[in-house]
Amino acid sequence: MATRKLSMDRRQKDTHYKGHLAGCSALAFVLYLNTLNAGFVYDDRRAILGNADVTGVSPFSLSQLLQHDYWGTELTDSGSHGSWRPLCVLSFRLNFLLGGGYHLINVLLHCLATLLVVLVARTLLPTRSGILATGLVFASHPIHTEAVAGLVGRADLAACVCYLLTYLAYRRHMQKRDARSLVLTLLLAMMGLLCKETAITALLLCGMCDVLMARKYEDKHRLRSLSILSISLASFLYCRLNVLPRPGTAFASADNPTAHEPCWWSRTLTFFHLPVVNFQLLLWPQRLSFDWGMDAVVRIRSLWDARNLLTIGFYATLMTIIWKSLKLEASTRMDYMAMADISLPLLKRLGGHSCLGWQGHSCSCHYQLDLYRYSSNQRLAKEATKPNDSPSSVTLPSLAPLVALSFLVLPFLPATNMLFYVGFVVAERLLYLPSVGYCLIFGYGFGQLWQRKHFDCGKILLLCCLSIIVGAFSLRTIQRNSDWRNEEELYRSAIHINPPKALGNLGSILSSQGRYDEAKLVLEAAIRHRSTMADAHFNLGIVHQQQQNFTAALPCYRRAIQLRPQLAAAYLNLAASLQALGQHQEAISVLQMGIRLPGHAVRDRLGHEKARRSASLQLSLLYTKENQSQLAIKILNEGLTKFKDMPKEERASFHLKLGEIYVELGQWQQAQVEQRLAMEAQPRHGATYTTFGQTLAKNSSRYGEAELWFKRAIQLSPLEPSVHHHYADFLEQQERHRESLTQRLNAVALAPNNYVLHAAVADAMRLLKRLPEAELWYRKAVNLQPRAAHAHANLGAILQMRGQQQQAVDCYRMALKLQPGHAISRANLAKMNVNIDTNT
Repeated sequence: MATRKLSMDRRQKDTHYKGHLAGCSALAFVLYLNTLNAGFVYDDRRAILGNADVTGVSPFSLSQLLQHDYWGTELTDSGSHGSWRPLCVLSFRLNFLLGGGYHLINVLLHCLATLLVVLVARTLLPTRSGILATGLVFASHPIHTEAVAGLVGRADLAACVCYLLTYLAYRRHMQKRDARSLVLTLLLAMMGLLCKETAITALLLCGMCDVLMARKYEDKHRLRSLSILSISLASFLYCRLNVLPRPGTAFASADNPTAHEPCWWSRTLTFFHLPVVNFQLLLWPQRLSFDWGMDAVVRIRSLWDARNLLTIGFYATLMTIIWKSLKLEASTRMDYMAMADISLPLLKRLGGHSCLGWQGHSCSCHYQLDLYRYSSNQRLAKEATKPNDSPSSVTLPSLAPLVALSFLVLPFLPATNMLFYVGFVVAERLLYLPSVGYCLIFGYGFGQLWQRKHFDCGKILLLCCLSIIVGAFSLRTIQRNSDWRNEEELYRSAIHINPPKALGNLGSILSSQGRYDEAKLVLEAAIRHRSTMADAHFNLGIVHQQQQNFTAALPCYRRAIQLRPQLAAAYLNLAASLQALGQHQEAISVLQMGIRLPGHAVRDRLGHEKARRSASLQLSLLYTKENQSQLAIKILNEGLTKFKDMPKEERASFHLKLGEIYVELGQWQQAQVEQRLAMEAQPRHGATYTTFGQTLAKNSSRYGEAELWFKRAIQLSPLEPSVHHHYADFLEQQERHRESLTQRLNAVALAPNNYVLHAAVADAMRLLKRLPEAELWYRKAVNLQPRAAHAHANLGAILQMRGQQQQAVDCYRMALKLQPGHAISRANLAKMNVNIDTNT
């Protein structure tokens, strides 16, 4: 009977635990379903799309992966972030090779972490209700949104999974003291470190748990295990801090203004208060932001600041919990087996059934009286002490708050700025791992309240409270996920917390979408909040430049360069605006400065080098316009030598430009050499073959050879409109108008919104005397560019050819209204003896 009862109890408990695991993991998956079709936002672009280690722009190399940081920059580079997470980068690389699924992997990692949290809670908490509450809160907590919905947060997800597995492996080692579980512990800890640096505290947590157990159980192998943990932890720290390079440049003041605060007193008070801010986010995750830099958290500059009371209360509560846990642990130091020998016979006489809750004490054995007293089978007694039957078989209930606090505090220590300065004030994704401790504390408290409620109404009330909390967390998580679907929503959601950063980033997004008027208002508001943001001035300059207001763009670019002298893109755009205003010599001077920028402490090294290469190409174009072809050739050759690691497509651009200059100089042989080098750099790119064909076509004796290259280009790039367009120009040059029209129709089909291609089709129709069709295509061109004077003039010409004089006059007058000096419109109106007056 006892064996059967034990077996039934075990099956019932296993069913409960499997239900907890499945339910909590399912909740975690369902809550993040709306992130599966989200895009790349904020840091995701740089870490994935702009990372050659992920996208494979350069040949993949494991050695390079180990030498680069999380963002693809060499660790030895002065602009390196210093974050070394090769396992996460490798997982992104696999996603890229598989064609996507980035967000799905993040969601699955969160589900796995939720499952592991339930397993960890099972080893610490004495009640099933507490375990379930822990899993539900962890699955639904909104603070996890940034880590799960933001792809960069995969580092935190993977580190958390490895962290929890490390704890579970060492817990098994504490039971058996076997070498296999210890080796597994060290391996998992190392994997966690390769995912994110904060995971190194897993070994410290394991050692602390083992030390706490020493007060309860004597184990002659404990010292050996602790020694191995200590040596491994020291080795990991030494390798990470000394063997691997670290960045030599401090983080920017905007990222962590408190670290740059000159007043020691203010800096200390603020740093002590920051853990309180983070804990408030765990308690009430309503105000969330993608960035907490700049002045999102106002620094404490006085002892009389009310926030100091919160700081004192927070640390006092923390110390109280630790003190009471240690006191409770000391009060229950007697051997539970000996206690059972005394209590169970007494309970038998009194008609009781268990030692649980006897005289106000809690016993961890949970043995049933009949089985303990009368069973003589040693195998049953051993099975009764297995972890499946007793969640607290290793970690005693009195130590559960201490271990939970360790999960909360230890992973957060590297982010406190108290050991060393980091590049942020508050980062929500860093709370993913510490939130495990918070959820364990919540589950422990819920379980204690559940045990004390002896009436159904009390337990129903507790369940209602838990349902309200989990429901509110779930709704907030779903709502917050929608913010991370695209960058515009993300930045708008943070305006009330970090206005300058949010508005600056929002302005950049609006500008990229062509919403220039909105972008201008947003960027001007950002600058009013914080006038020293170089990016905001730079983006405002782009808006003015896109609106053809080059005069207004100049001071914006100059201010951006003043604030950040290494901003190469600002030099490039400033030169473009100067060139548009006809100030060519000053533009040349600016481009020369941009090319010489060393890029010291630049974080986005790839973007910086790309801007310098673009500056070289732009400078060569300016020299060509100034009839200084030899200087242009010199600049391009210097660029090919200086930028040896440039992508192949950019190298091809340098060679193509050199080829064009040599063609203009009549140096055909050298032009062909450069164009062949371009084709070698991009053997599958049709545009390079088109350029070579155009060069050959300048020699009438090589028309046949040129046409072969045009056809080769079409074979390689059949979906590239420019290839068909240039081939049509070649055919038209030979008066093969019907074939030319075919290629032009192919080009416009591939780019239906391209004005130039529509106008070219109309011209081809006119040459073939198909005037009604030509008129139709000219009208399409006017619809595409209604503000272009030449579009209306072309339409007027075809209408004049068709005898529609009044409509033609209207078109010419519209062209003159848009461009008063338009010569063709004036000449045609004069031929028609029409008064050249756009107002009549």
